[in-house]
Amino acid sequence: MRIETITRKGKEFAVIPVAALQKLMEDAEMLADVKAYDAAKARLKDGEDELIPLEITERRLRGEPALRIWREHRKLTQEQLAKKAKVSRALIAAIETKRKSGSVGTWKRLGAALDVSWEQLA
Repeated sequence: MRIETITRKGKEFAVIPVAALQKLMEDAEMLADVKAYDAAKARLKDGEDELIPLEITERRLRGEPALRIWREHRKLTQEQLAKKAKVSRALIAAIETKRKSGSVGTWKRLGAALDVSWEQLA
């Protein structure tokens, strides 16, 4: 590929065919995607991230309460989660049956106890 140069205001610029520029841009985008993929794989390997199992997604789509789904996925009873999150078991039961909504503070404690973001539960 032949690259011409031009100088404007003391700066040198490369002039390349548009097709070559488009190819370079596509390659740069692909490289960024590969780097993002590699970073995600490293986070998974290091335990900094986890994949959400299909079962959880399917249960959420059926309308099941996220708190119950994650609690059961982590193999915790309501009592065990209550102790871990320092909330009452009755509150967990009320949230799971949608009789109560819970405060942001409660959701944050529950999320921390289940090792998920509280936004995934609410």
